Amino acid sequence: MENRLIYTVTEEILKEHNINALWTEPDTKDLDGILTITYKGIKQKFYVEIKKELRNYQLDQIFRQTVTYSPLLVIAETIFPNIRNLLKEHKIGYIDLNGNMNIEADNFLLRIEGSNKKYLHREKRGRAFTKAGLKAILLFFYNEEKINDTYREIAKNSGIAVGSVKLILDGLIEEGFVLRKNDKELKLTNKKDLLLKWITCYNEKLKPNLLLGNFNFMKVDDFKNWKELKIDREDTFWGGEAAGNIYTGYLLPQTLTLYTNEKKLDLIKKHRLIPDDNGNIIVFERFWRFGQERGIVVPPIIAYADLLETNDRRCIETAQKIYEQHLKNTIE
Repeated sequence: MENRLIYTVTEEILKEHNINALWTEPDTKDLDGILTITYKGIKQKFYVEIKKELRNYQLDQIFRQTVTYSPLLVIAETIFPNIRNLLKEHKIGYIDLNGNMNIEADNFLLRIEGSNKKYLHREKRGRAFTKAGLKAILLFFYNEEKINDTYREIAKNSGIAVGSVKLILDGLIEEGFVLRKNDKELKLTNKKDLLLKWITCYNEKLKPNLLLGNFNFMKVDDFKNWKELKIDREDTFWGGEAAGNIYTGYLLPQTLTLYTNEKKLDLIKKHRLIPDDNGNIIVFERFWRFGQERGIVVPPIIAYADLLETNDRRCIETAQKIYEQHLKNTIE
């Protein structure tokens, strides 16, 4: 509820009045957030309390909050007229989904009443977590600055259609995973939650469509000597348990996973593979376009997602090592 409410307020209600707003997470559990509002060249920070429907019994808490946090702004789906009047008397700002607002501070006053325009939360439609969205999010995790590239650049670097980019970014904003730093810049937020959702959606939506097939080696010993295979460093990369071994040195693979841009027939000939629906070599299409941390292994997020999907204890332990060594510093 909160993410969609903030999205509606910042991206619809305030923008309709040419008011720019930047939402940030608070450092304390006493608040729901901080909203920095810019209007006609004046910038003002407000401490925010969010309610679904503000009631009389909640006002005492609101009034006490103003002692520590001022100016305070209440954002709610519904604020009834008598409560709006009480908030104004105590110089407490508010915005509701009927478009009523009283944004009040020492050097700032913007008051709109009785617009009677009902703004509705947009339901989460998962626009950010389509197959195209998952590709774009992976690009942003790899290099967060890419989120501020042009739509055309984002599309090119993530391998998606230009027309999808705005929908993906809007979806990420709506779900609380992207914030506006200013009029021109965005930034990722709630990155750990975003990563967990990406992994779930990747394994459910995108990865199954990338499967090229299962195989076995013609020679059994080739499986034991998998590291000696001459992998094309531009087109083919180890994922899954093999990636876990390369990243951490911890896991002895029972299944080998490859991501490739090579033609299936070329891959079969080069590595002497035999198609087998139950084979322990699984080949997927490579879907990302950016660089590698190290030569012949998938980016750590993909390795992490592959390993978590197995539900195998040693694979999950290896995934955690990858997280600690390669992801934690940029995610948390």
